[in-house]
Amino acid sequence: MARIAVFVDHDIVVRHFVLSGVLAPLWAEHDVVFVFPQNHRRVRIDPGELAIPRFRTIPVAEDRAYLYRCLYHATLLRNIRRGRKQKEQKKLLLDMWWDILGWRGRFEPWRGYFKPWICSWRATLPLYRRRMLRRIGEDEALNRLLAEEKPDVIVHPTVLEGLFVSDLVQWGRAHGTPTVFIMNSWDNPSTRAMLAGHPDRLVVWGEQTAKDAVRHLRTPADRVVRLGAAQFDVYRRSPKTAPAEFRRKLGVPDGAKVLLYAGSSKGLDESRHLLQLERAIESGQLRNCFVVYRPHPWRQYPEGEADFFSLTWKHVVLEHSMEACYRQSRAGQRIRIELADYEDTHVALSAADAVISPLSTILLEAALHGKPVAVYLPDEDMAGDRFMYAVARMTFFREFFERVGCVKCESPTRFVDDCGALLRITEEPGIATRLKTQCAYFVESSDRAYAERLGEVIGALLRSERKTC
Repeated sequence: MARIAVFVDHDIVVRHFVLSGVLAPLWAEHDVVFVFPQNHRRVRIDPGELAIPRFRTIPVAEDRAYLYRCLYHATLLRNIRRGRKQKEQKKLLLDMWWDILGWRGRFEPWRGYFKPWICSWRATLPLYRRRMLRRIGEDEALNRLLAEEKPDVIVHPTVLEGLFVSDLVQWGRAHGTPTVFIMNSWDNPSTRAMLAGHPDRLVVWGEQTAKDAVRHLRTPADRVVRLGAAQFDVYRRSPKTAPAEFRRKLGVPDGAKVLLYAGSSKGLDESRHLLQLERAIESGQLRNCFVVYRPHPWRQYPEGEADFFSLTWKHVVLEHSMEACYRQSRAGQRIRIELADYEDTHVALSAADAVISPLSTILLEAALHGKPVAVYLPDEDMAGDRFMYAVARMTFFREFFERVGCVKCESPTRFVDDCGALLRITEEPGIATRLKTQCAYFVESSDRAYAERLGEVIGALLRSERKTC
C-alpha cells in the first residue's frame, strides 16, 4: 500500500475527479490524503461534504500566488510568441490576452501588459524566471504538510496552472518523490505554461494532447502518458436512464428526432437560437424534430438575452437535470459546478440523435457517443467575443474540425438549414462508428477503468523509484 497525496485546487477538478468517483478505487488500495487550499475562492465546495477518506487544508499566501501569476503571464506570452508562427493567430491570441487582462491592462498598462511583454523576450525570460523563483521562495506550510504525510507519490489533477503546480514539481524533485499531473481540460496542454519544471508523468487525453504537451509545454515525450479523460470514464457504462425513458420524461413526440442544443460557457444569445428552432419546427421548415436545451453549467449570459423560462415553448424543453443550475446562475447566485453531473450528460447524449453547440467540449463528447455534431461559428455573431473567436481557431478545436465530420454553421441565415442537414446525417449508414473512430485521436479509449490504468502508472513510477534507491 502506497501513501498518495492528491492535491486539488479548483472546483472543476472536484467535479471531474472527486464527485465523478473516478479516483475512488485508488483509496480502496492505497493510503490517500486529499489536500485543498484553505478558504480559497478557487474551491468553494466544502471538502468535509465530499465522500473522500481523509483531507487536509493549507493556507495560500496571496503574495506568492501573485508573483507566480506574474511569472505565468510572461511565460505564457513567450510560448505564444515562440509557438504561433502565423501572424493572424499570434495577433488573435495577443488581442485575447489584452481582453483577459481587463482593467489592469487598460489602467495599469506597465504592470498588466508591457512588463510581462518585455519579460517574455527570449533574452529576458530566463533571468526573470530565476529572479521571480527566488522572490517566491518555498511554501513553508506545504513543506510541513508533506513532511508530515511523507507521500510515496504526489498526484495533482490540474488545469496546468494554479496554486500548487510549481511548488509540487520543485518539492518532488528536491525530495525524490514522483509527481503525477493529470490534465483537466481539452485546451490545457496548448494554452498553459510550465514555470518551474515538469512532473515525472503528465497524464493527457490522447495523441493530440500528447503532441501539444511536447510542442507547447516542452514536456519530455517519455514523461507523457495517454489515458483518456477521467471525466469521460462514465461513458464506458450504460446510461442510468434509458434513452426511451429520457424522451418520455421530456415529452418528446413518438418518432421525432432529438436535436440537443448544448450551450457554451461564453457569450452568444442562445435563447435567440432556440426561438429560431422553435419557429422553424412550428412552421414545418424543420420537420420531425424536437429540441432539448442543455445550458453550460457555468455560463456567462450576454446582455439582453431572454430568460428561457420567460418564453413560451412547444417544441423546445430545457433538460431537467440542468434546471437548478440554470436558474441559480441566471439569478446571479454562486456558480455551483457540482450541480452538473456527467451521468446526466451521458443520459442526454445517449438519447439525442444529433448535437449542435456554439463552442464547447461537448462537441467532442457527442462525437464519442457516435452522434453527428454541428458547431455554430458565424463571424458576425462572434466578432464581439474575441475569446470565442480565438478558441475556435486554436489547435485543439481546429484539429477537431479537420478530423471529425462536423457541420460548420458559419452564417446566422443558414442556422436552421444547417440543423436540418445535421439531422439528415443521422440517417447515414455507419455514421456512429465513423465518428467514434475519428475521435480516437483526441481521447484514448479503453475497456478498463481510468483509475485502474492510473494505478498502473503510479505503480510503475514507484517500482522505478525503488530500483534507483
